[in-house]
Amino acid sequence: MLNFIRRRLDEVLTGLFLILVLLLILFCSAHYATPGGRSFTQWTFSIVVLLFALLLVAARFTPLVQPLLRVVLEIGPMLVAVLGYVSLKLYDASTITAWLGIPSLDRYMMAADVALFGKTPYLWFSQWGLDSPAFVQVMSSFYGLYPFTPLIALAWFYYKGDMQQLRLIRRALFISLYCGYCCYILLPVSGPLTLIPQAAPLLIQSTTTYAFLMDNYRFATDCFPSLHTANPWLIVFLCRGKLPRWLMAAAIAVCACITLSTFALRFHYGIDDLAGLAWASLMAFIAPRTLPREAAE
Repeated sequence: MLNFIRRRLDEVLTGLFLILVLLLILFCSAHYATPGGRSFTQWTFSIVVLLFALLLVAARFTPLVQPLLRVVLEIGPMLVAVLGYVSLKLYDASTITAWLGIPSLDRYMMAADVALFGKTPYLWFSQWGLDSPAFVQVMSSFYGLYPFTPLIALAWFYYKGDMQQLRLIRRALFISLYCGYCCYILLPVSGPLTLIPQAAPLLIQSTTTYAFLMDNYRFATDCFPSLHTANPWLIVFLCRGKLPRWLMAAAIAVCACITLSTFALRFHYGIDDLAGLAWASLMAFIAPRTLPREAAE
């Protein structure tokens, strides 16, 4: 029985999450800051469901489509886990935090930053002259790359035919993402800008696209631990010895830039990123122990 659960844990986690989202859809009203947010979500969801239904039908009658269906079944659940983040905002998961009576922990995070670093690290960038529009644009690109890193990693190992490594990374990321979302609700931290609002807005923060995404889809207390730091480094750690040297070097450089972007764009405290590194280590320890015994060996 235990080994069966280990085999099917990915499906169980995905199914439970989808059931939760379905219940929220049935009993709660989604909160959109702009009407366009609702339309965008409805169209996206409808198109994805339609394409998946067509793929199932095509695979039933056309064997040539079956490899594509397998790709969807292997990598699709990770897409659900990554995009599932937006449901925290849409269905106002912060009401759970309020119902539990958990106050904001930002002042404790800021105090920890001051104790460890002298100031919250994003203040170093203006001090060092690293707050130019060009630098911020580069950092924004790396920050926006984060949601794609799990999909890129899984696609690589699927292409290489290493399904055991694919499922190890997928299991680790599933546990990291879903447990991380729980932390966002139970450990509410909004980021240093909530305590230092007088900071000048970054160029990207004045764009319409940025405002649309932040207003409609970003959960307000999504900082501790920093999954932007945790998950890319978790992937790198699990890929030791599995990638060509040039690709591992590129992955490490990308991870370092994503971590740096969390400071440069003023989204995270330094303690968030330290917690993210500790989180990655914990997930790397736990994930192999949840796999079926023969796979873990």
